[in-house]
Amino acid sequence: MAPLSSSTVLVATLLATTTLAQSNVRVWSSVAWILYGDRTPLLSDNPTLTPLGAQQLKAQGAALRTRYLWKSSPDDDDDDDIDSNGLDDIAPIHGIEQYTINNRQLRAMSTTDTYNIASAMAFFQGLYPPTTIKPSNSTGGAIAATLADGTTMTYPLDGYQYPQIQTLSRLFNPDSIYLDGSSHCPSFLQSMASFPSEETPSSNLSTSSSFYASLYPRIFNSSSLPLDQLDFLQAYNIYDYAAYHHLHNPLLSPLFAEGELPRLRSLASSEIRSRHGNLSLPIRTIAGRTLASYTKSLLVDNIRSAGSTSKLNLLFSSFEPFVAFFALSSLDAGASRELFRELPYPGAVMLFELFSTVNTTKGRDGEEEYPEVKDLKVRFLYRNSSASEARLRVYSLFETGVNYPTLEFLDFERKMGGVGVKGGRKGGDQDVEYGGRGQKKERVGSWELRNGKKVVEGVGEGVEETGTGARVEVPDRSHLRTVGGRWEEDDDDRLSLYGREPVKVREF
Repeated sequence: MAPLSSSTVLVATLLATTTLAQSNVRVWSSVAWILYGDRTPLLSDNPTLTPLGAQQLKAQGAALRTRYLWKSSPDDDDDDDIDSNGLDDIAPIHGIEQYTINNRQLRAMSTTDTYNIASAMAFFQGLYPPTTIKPSNSTGGAIAATLADGTTMTYPLDGYQYPQIQTLSRLFNPDSIYLDGSSHCPSFLQSMASFPSEETPSSNLSTSSSFYASLYPRIFNSSSLPLDQLDFLQAYNIYDYAAYHHLHNPLLSPLFAEGELPRLRSLASSEIRSRHGNLSLPIRTIAGRTLASYTKSLLVDNIRSAGSTSKLNLLFSSFEPFVAFFALSSLDAGASRELFRELPYPGAVMLFELFSTVNTTKGRDGEEEYPEVKDLKVRFLYRNSSASEARLRVYSLFETGVNYPTLEFLDFERKMGGVGVKGGRKGGDQDVEYGGRGQKKERVGSWELRNGKKVVEGVGEGVEETGTGARVEVPDRSHLRTVGGRWEEDDDDRLSLYGREPVKVREF
């Protein structure tokens, strides 16, 4: 293919980053993947979120408040907050609580990393700041805030709000793979044992060592990395350490020459892309594959409930899912590829918005009817940091072209299923059908493993006695809820659920 001219790339970039007018758009659900804020280096004993990092996440939360919660009608023309938060437009989520947390409408999940949990808490301070307005009905409403003698109570700290944030342990919670698909994946770890290999640019290996060696006396002689380990294999850890001290250390910061930190960042981006964005070795992108599957399932949740649940889904994770998804969705090969070939900055956010055009048809309750699934669309937006000058833009996924920055939901579901984790059932979840108003037809089932001997007829392919109870092969886990048991994945990407005690599974 002939290379794109600079003018073509410029026009394409402008088209790809054009935000959509909101006057006729109704957002029903959003899935937000959020990177932690500024933290101490991973090479430190206990990496923690810094005060700056907390401010970054609070600012990003305030930005999404502006987009999804701030304005209740198009008649509100106060645009100051939009500009200060780096947003071009607003897109209120239909029916979401504007001022107080309603945990029935939200889903917040984080890894157990302390800096991720702290980032989530700081983010909510911006999304739902303290308020003296009565709590939502999900937390008791006005009755819960009022005593029998008529006294009205507020939460501490002038009405601080308490979100439900689910922390997923990589060791004990199988759903943690959706936030971090690579850390405990045996096949991925085996692949890392041979890194670097022929897919790593030789220039990075040969030229980076001398560059790192030149920095050692000035920058790294007090770090935990010895000189003989300053090479491309440690590019991210090297940059992570350098960036922190460049920002926080008044003794080291002046010692950096112009261009050195950007080069360290470029090498780190290359290393992480080689580890997590290499399409020639599919297991390398497992963090993006689990992201794709879970994002799709959350939007399906909203469709199944006709918009009443999974309105705003907030997933706090690391950079690996970002980089892997950029590769899987061809973002790093499109018109804005330079943006998507670099590491996201602290506080970066990816948004997947489920929307339709405004429907003037009202239901029996007088509310706008949830659209048919054929009328639903999805768009992808990205903001590379929480800085005020960073803009939230819409970009085209899967090389759909800069003139088509949105996807029909069914097309989006198919494409995300194509790059997501695969299940053991022929046809995967492409076999799912939808009924009226986007509801899934009752082609779902359930089973139960009880003492390793029984499977209720449903989506299970059968049961097999094992030394630990029973095993049943299952479809794509993104459509399953389980209570009990443990998951394992074999070399052929087949998922199995093992259990001795009662294990309940429901496909939705």
